[in-house]
Amino acid sequence: MPGLKDVRTSLEVGFPGGELPKRLESCRGRTTRAIEATNDFPFEDAQFEVVMIDGKCVSAAMVKEAHRVLRPDGWLLFVVDERRGAGGAGYTMPEIYTMVREGFNILRAERPPWWKFGRDGHTISISAQKKNWRAYRGFSVGGGLALSPFHSRRGK
Repeated sequence: MPGLKDVRTSLEVGFPGGELPKRLESCRGRTTRAIEATNDFPFEDAQFEVVMIDGKCVSAAMVKEAHRVLRPDGWLLFVVDERRGAGGAGYTMPEIYTMVREGFNILRAERPPWWKFGRDGHTISISAQKKNWRAYRGFSVGGGLALSPFHSRRGK
């Protein structure tokens, strides 16, 4: 995971009051942009080295948008609540993997140290690095080449 002195630009998405979880503070860049939770980031492609998303607003569409604004080998970081039981809120590890697998390699998935003791506050910290996709991935729905690593979901 990138250290504080290595990160020049970072984007923080959806953090109320600009407060990051302690686990993410060390990855904040020297130049930081903060925006509300949205599926369309108002930035050009390949602008940031790190994108940090609030776990309460993480979605597949937001992960795709983070992929777009990240530089090659950029990092996606978020802390989400871990779902426990059938009707709970949050995500399971397979759901997180499904959400990020096409554009990112998950390099680290951590639970807090007290997780194994059954205490409240079950979260998963995800550190994922952007895959470098230089190869052709298929045709887009409108015709032409699709250069995104995310497959188009035809008919959905």
